[in-house]
Amino acid sequence: MARVLVADDSETILLLMRTRLELAGHEVATAADGQEVIELVSGAPGGPPDVLLLDAMMPRKSGIDALRELRDAGIDTPALIVSAHQNSTDADAPTDLEIAGYVTKPIDFDRLLGEIDALTRVA
Repeated sequence: MARVLVADDSETILLLMRTRLELAGHEVATAADGQEVIELVSGAPGGPPDVLLLDAMMPRKSGIDALRELRDAGIDTPALIVSAHQNSTDADAPTDLEIAGYVTKPIDFDRLLGEIDALTRVA
């Protein structure tokens, strides 16, 4: 299955996401903010994860800002932006970041697992 990095400033959401993704067979790493995402991806043994799940709003550095830094560094890992805003869409996104999609809270885990599978499916 996929190696997934989940970033959220809520410990409860991180635990829930880790549990659900691991039960589905994914290898999961977690980060509490965007700065930690940068550090984990940059130092990841075996290269970057297969998928990033980034909370849009986090302290120190948002998921969007972390993704911008990763893209500037040449890391093109597919990223899903997680947001509590029900109206988050591609229209709200910076066009230069190649965001694979959006997940709204509360999270529909069946949909999320389907998106991860679609992003990591080998052709």
